[in-house]
Amino acid sequence: MRNNVDIMPILFTSTHHPAENHPRVLVRSIRLDTPLSITDHIPEAPSALWLHESGGLIGIGAAARIEATGAGRFDDLAHAFRAVSESAEVEDYADLRGSGLVAFTSFSYSPNSSRPSRLVIPRYLLGSVEGCAFLTSVRTEAEPGVGNLLTKPEEILELFAPNSIPTVAPRAMQPAHSGETYRDLVKDAVQDIDDGVAEKIVLSERFEIDLGALEAKRLVPALAAQLHRRYPTAWTFALDDIVGASPEMLVRTEGSHVFSRVLAGSRPVSGDDELSVEDRHAFLHDPKERSEHEFAERSVREPLEELGVHLSPPGPPFVLHLPGIEHLATDIRGITPEGLGILEIAGALHPSAAVSGTPLAAANEVIARLEGVDRAGYASPVGWIGADGDGELAIALRMAHVHGNTLTIQAGGGLVSDSDPLTEHAEALAKTRPIARALSALSSPEE
Repeated sequence: MRNNVDIMPILFTSTHHPAENHPRVLVRSIRLDTPLSITDHIPEAPSALWLHESGGLIGIGAAARIEATGAGRFDDLAHAFRAVSESAEVEDYADLRGSGLVAFTSFSYSPNSSRPSRLVIPRYLLGSVEGCAFLTSVRTEAEPGVGNLLTKPEEILELFAPNSIPTVAPRAMQPAHSGETYRDLVKDAVQDIDDGVAEKIVLSERFEIDLGALEAKRLVPALAAQLHRRYPTAWTFALDDIVGASPEMLVRTEGSHVFSRVLAGSRPVSGDDELSVEDRHAFLHDPKERSEHEFAERSVREPLEELGVHLSPPGPPFVLHLPGIEHLATDIRGITPEGLGILEIAGALHPSAAVSGTPLAAANEVIARLEGVDRAGYASPVGWIGADGDGELAIALRMAHVHGNTLTIQAGGGLVSDSDPLTEHAEALAKTRPIARALSALSSPEE
């Protein structure tokens, strides 16, 4: 990798008025002559990753960073990115989804979180979509000149050369609570439901992995590559302090079309096995699972309708198979009114009942009381947005926070009145498998 002088530092940050005093960005995207495998170009220190099936986006460096906190964080970042977009000078010779001006974003679950929500515009971006590859470079008008900014495609592509895969000794996963204590927390939540406090509550558990002397951030590229290899239909992401592979799309926009995939209701399975035909039929028609799923689906459909989105007629839920677990899933599609942006949609949808509960305020109060910690980036929107309005924001699930020498996995499940603590504990454990298996593969390269 070239000297870090090529990877320019953050140029502006504002947590209170993120739209003010931003420098004008100058953006240039070009197509590459040959297609490439995006996972073969994950560098040693990417600033952001977004991988799905055969395509994706990889960012290096930060031409700009914008942060916001509090209840207005969605509107603040939407306003800031719109202001940056409107003043930007963009030469988009690639003309592909994800080319031009793009920002990666990660929000925090709670408006009271100490972790800021953020937008990061990468200094360099490598993208691949439908077999076409492109490069984007960004500088700001405030810079005195191109300086060390690379302009030749072959030089920029060199930055995306893969590095050696780190190995890590096998490490134990330490839960925040004993199994018995976590099951007692589930019982407490179910008791709140029986007492009429809420109809559904999504409770989660945290699991820490101490990496010893190894810095956790060094593992992010390799973890992301492993996650994408194992779960190609999920949306693999990495930005700042989070890495994961989410099966749940909060909102995807392309032109006026909007898409959301709702997951709620789960059945753990052994390894890469699948439910039998009989068990899958029973799962699909289980009253408890269908009730939980309907809460989540309604929590997405109703806000979209309130925003004026014209939704397609609802279809029945289907069973989505992923390694280690199967989910009840529903795909929601619609047409957005003119001027409605993806961050405004995300702000209206977050948090859905799939990650919080019903009613929202009561469920979040119980979550805060029983979990007792800041969820930070867990169960929050993460993805990318473009100046043209297109973008993809998944829910940050099957993920870990990266800090110091520690990976902190967080996973949980939705509770309703007849939830069983043993089953719910098993579900939370099953949802740690993606990160745990990816890490295990780094300690066993032959796997």
